[in-house]
Amino acid sequence: MDHRRRSLMSFAAAWLAACGGGGGDDAGAATSPPPPPPEGWTRQTDMPAALAKFGAAAVGVRIITAGGYDTLRAVRLFDTATGTWSSAAELLNGTDNVAVAAVGGRVHAIGGEAGLAHQVFDPVAGTWSAGPASPVVRFASAIAVLGGRLHLIGGWNALNTASASLASHDVFDPVAGTWSAAAPLATARNAAAAGVLDGRIVVVGGRSPGIRASDQTSLASCEIYDPVADRWSAGPDLPQARASLAVATLAGRLYALGGESTPGGVRASVTRLDSLSGSWTSLADMPTAAHGLAVAAVGSDLYVMGGFTGPSDAVGTESRQCWRYSPGAA
Repeated sequence: MDHRRRSLMSFAAAWLAACGGGGGDDAGAATSPPPPPPEGWTRQTDMPAALAKFGAAAVGVRIITAGGYDTLRAVRLFDTATGTWSSAAELLNGTDNVAVAAVGGRVHAIGGEAGLAHQVFDPVAGTWSAGPASPVVRFASAIAVLGGRLHLIGGWNALNTASASLASHDVFDPVAGTWSAAAPLATARNAAAAGVLDGRIVVVGGRSPGIRASDQTSLASCEIYDPVADRWSAGPDLPQARASLAVATLAGRLYALGGESTPGGVRASVTRLDSLSGSWTSLADMPTAAHGLAVAAVGSDLYVMGGFTGPSDAVGTESRQCWRYSPGAA
């Protein structure tokens, strides 16, 4: 073999190696494209920073995120029409495990690490103000809007020395500016999520009796609140126990996304409830498993973002991902 041929063969071998070729089980792995997302899921512009255990709510075509682990004051806006993120005025008090919802064109961020704080964002003025304080400290509570009023449900008592979930349920009337007590849950729970279906509030999953890995178990149970009777009843169980999940209503259906099961780990599960008398339908998984994530409905789509991708408070696994989920396209 002459010198030129040996040189060409050496060059070819080096080129193959650099490209990940040359045989073996991992050949070409470095250059393989990622698998396509499940049908109906479209990747959006990543969040400016990775977030978990934050809140999100939509006003018009914009989604407002507030707080996040660990006790963040950051607030960001995602314009679903342009697909762009921008910063907004910071929270008055940093928080995580916060309950966030929009009503009457304003965003309310209640509790979490901020204790009794009730922080109200006016997206037109771009400013935060203090609202009437929460009646009790609620950490990782569920929140829902029904009949123009905010329902703050369950949560954790934020006492490390006497850890316990809450069953209590308080209602805020933004017009009167007052809080009132409503019927408590049958099962005290924290890290649950809530949505509205057929004029009722559905509280989904969560954990109890505590919040730490050593003192809690994930729940599959759901409870349904009738505002006329001021009464809770049992709803259909989730197919699997999940806490720290996200829930939203879209086109008269309730969607539960992600979460964490103890035992079981971080979930990519998507389930849908079509009626209060029905059962949950399991759909194709999310592109990424996450808990402590957020979801907001805009138009005919759900926008799913952030969360921990590792178990428990897996610091460093917070996600920047933001996805548009179009169930009608799936």
